[in-house]
Parts: sequence; C-alpha cells; structure tokens
Amino acid sequence: MSISSFNWVSTPTAFQQVSNWNEKQKAYRANAEANLAAMSDSFASATLSLSNGLAEIAANQLAARVSSQLNQKISQAQNQLDLSV
Repeated sequence: MSISSFNWVSTPTAFQQVSNWNEKQKAYRANAEANLAAMSDSFASATLSLSNGLAEIAANQLAARVSSQLNQKISQAQNQLDLSV
C-alpha cells in the first residue's frame, strides 16, 4: 500500500495558520464596522424621521390654532358691524 492512496492533505505551517487567523479577524472587524455603521445610520434616520414628524404635528396644531383664533376674530368683527345703516 502506498502513502498516496490515503489522500492526505498537508497541514498549513504555524506561520500560515497565524496569517489565516489574522485575515479572518481583519474580515470580521471590517464586517462588524460595516454593521455598526449601518445600525448607526438607521438610528440617525429614525431620529430624523421622529423629529420631522413631531415638527410637522406641532406646525399643524399651530396652524389650526391660528386659524381658529382668526375665525373667532372675524366672527366677532362681523357681529360688531353696524348693519342698521
């Protein structure tokens, strides 16, 4: 029986193992940084959407209040007009 029939695979050297491990760690760090950046962008977008929504609600409430007050003043002015002329 010959050794070639076992289909042995050569094991990497210690230097190759350390190099491979370093490359895997570098890829992991790059992936983690990309995920953190994406998550940060998502939180920033959510915060921006929330503040835009709150500003829109406040503006709508202000517009409704001003419109209501204006309608009341118009109504009061019309009631005070002297129509007996």
